[in-house]
Amino acid sequence: MSSWKRQHPAAIFVSFLGSLKQLVITLIILFVFGQSAQGLPAPVLAGIFGVILLFALAGGFVSWWKFEYMLLPDELQVKQGLIVKRNRFIRRERVQSIDINAGPIQRIFGLVEVKIETAGGGSEPEFRLIALRRSEAEEIRGELLKKKQSRSFAGEISAGMDEALSEGWSDTKTAPDFNWKLSPGMLLIAAITSSGVGIAATFAAAVISQVPQFLPDWIINIAVGWIIQSSIVYIGGFIVTVLLVAWVFTIISTVLKYGFFTVFKQGKDIYISRGVIETRQLTIHADRVHAVRIVTNLLRQPLGFCAVYVESAGGGTKDEDLSTILLPLCRRKEAVKLLQEIVPEYAFVPEYEGLPKESMRRYMIRLAVPAMLAAGAATYLIPYGYIAFLLPVAAGLIGYLQYKAAGISSEKDYLFIRSRSISLMEVFLPRRRIQDLEYSQNPLQRLDNLHTLHVSVLTTIIGKTFSLKHVSDKQREIYMRWFSYEEREKGGGFEIEHEASDQHQGISP
Repeated sequence: MSSWKRQHPAAIFVSFLGSLKQLVITLIILFVFGQSAQGLPAPVLAGIFGVILLFALAGGFVSWWKFEYMLLPDELQVKQGLIVKRNRFIRRERVQSIDINAGPIQRIFGLVEVKIETAGGGSEPEFRLIALRRSEAEEIRGELLKKKQSRSFAGEISAGMDEALSEGWSDTKTAPDFNWKLSPGMLLIAAITSSGVGIAATFAAAVISQVPQFLPDWIINIAVGWIIQSSIVYIGGFIVTVLLVAWVFTIISTVLKYGFFTVFKQGKDIYISRGVIETRQLTIHADRVHAVRIVTNLLRQPLGFCAVYVESAGGGTKDEDLSTILLPLCRRKEAVKLLQEIVPEYAFVPEYEGLPKESMRRYMIRLAVPAMLAAGAATYLIPYGYIAFLLPVAAGLIGYLQYKAAGISSEKDYLFIRSRSISLMEVFLPRRRIQDLEYSQNPLQRLDNLHTLHVSVLTTIIGKTFSLKHVSDKQREIYMRWFSYEEREKGGGFEIEHEASDQHQGISP
């Protein structure tokens, strides 16, 4: 592939439908919030919408025609633009991961989409090809990931994951070093216990709140009379309905997103495949993993399940907080064994040192005070608003759980942080991958001599920072010395680790 090439002409329709998708989302937002242009007649609105669609289609054609790429040894070159022309050069050594997807539109034409991530590439891919034949995508991936012998990762993407894996390795006759699949039972548990119910509930509530405007007046009058006489019952029923709809929506979306989830490793390369309607295939080099994050939400914690994410150079997806999900669901006690197979340098069972007693009230007050103010306002403005005084109690309980969960420790050249917002999160950070370690202290923390720890690693152009609130002054000193190159050069690192190790025998929530 040493000459300039264009993408498949289907890229025109993929781009057009992407623009159409944005228009549909805009219309839904206008519908939900009632911001429609009521002063314009329907033919005029239809004409405006038609013009917008025409421009979107023309834009898709121009984007396809003026976009060319060329794959050279060690480099991918791109030129694009009609008025403002851009030339881009993506060197092989800058490539961190290559993501091969196949959405519904690509699958109709038998094509795939290629996303190339680079260290410091920002929250969006450095480069995207939205309509390529699979053979061309594999050639690009093989060249840019330094694969001397090209290996096809997946066969026909629509044939299912098992067929993809078997066909993908038929060229080399080499089985993967490790292979893990998310079983249908575990997929169902992952869907039922997903933490995305809150976002779905917000959307469902907004949609349900607009239903009355489509009902006849006599039905609305009956409903209003019933609400006045039984407002608490109505509110409770409304909340239950919204949560039930959101839960069902979350289950369906999780199954579609993580169906056929497979991880396998060959050498240092980690391959991740997932998706029912839109199939995603990602390749990550193990040496480019900068941190591991284990997350356990409230529904999964009693059942002993968790999800495992990796923070890699080049970042991840927006819906996963710019991380890459390595294991959507596994038992917490099995996570270390799985990490030993996939990224063995992150296979630890840390013993966390808890935070000082002074931290407890900081965690509790920080949540309870705003909840108390909100409860007071609700009592004054809303009938039965005094029920809102349950909020400060719940907020104080959450703050106490956050305090009990918070912890920090180190082992050799690794730092471990455990914290909780609602979900419990553990982060494993190698010292060599930490870009910056710093502490901050607000006036209230100064009263108790507490600090907030901030640890940054390189994932995107802005990096990623993990924080632990209200650590003691002694902990601050220990881990600043642990990270300090000057201390290590003096031979102080061994003493620091032993001092931190002694602390491990103390509080362990």
